[in-house]
Amino acid sequence: MVPFSFRSLSMVSECLFSLVNGDDMFVTFAEVQPTNPLVWLFSQVYLYSFIGLFTLMVLSLFIALITGSYETIKVWAGTGV
Repeated sequence: MVPFSFRSLSMVSECLFSLVNGDDMFVTFAEVQPTNPLVWLFSQVYLYSFIGLFTLMVLSLFIALITGSYETIKVWAGTGV
């Protein structure tokens, strides 16, 4: 049986967005019932890797934006250091 949060593509995207924001962590992991050990293992690995990789991508994006802005301002100011 498919958990309620994963019945359609739009519900999956909403669930993953809320997981990234830390809203429904316990509810989502409790909702995925271990009917088959292989499916349960895959779902756990997928959810944890999605959350981890998305967090790393967002942090890398912010660091790149801040570094790029700093370099632009440094060149524009003409310090050259």
